[in-house]
Amino acid sequence: LLQKDSRKVCKFESGFDMWRAFEADKTKRAFSSVIRLRRKLYTSTVSVGGNMKQWLDDVEGIRRQLENIHEMIPDKEMVNIILQGVEETHRNVVR
Repeated sequence: LLQKDSRKVCKFESGFDMWRAFEADKTKRAFSSVIRLRRKLYTSTVSVGGNMKQWLDDVEGIRRQLENIHEMIPDKEMVNIILQGVEETHRNVVR
């Protein structure tokens, strides 16, 4: 338990109340992380003259971060995200 977390939960009298407060705080953090990472994933684009391999590695890294917090991105959805990300620079691929 982190010190900042212990300060939040120690003010409660019962273990149940402590757990509910701790769980609510962690759930909010996880939810905000999912929102932030999904936004980053869906808005990621490869730039003109950019390194495609590096961009693909970055996108896959975001996907792994989401999976680590139990937010799975199916392969079919990843294909759409990648095609969306290369649409401006590689129009002939997206057609």
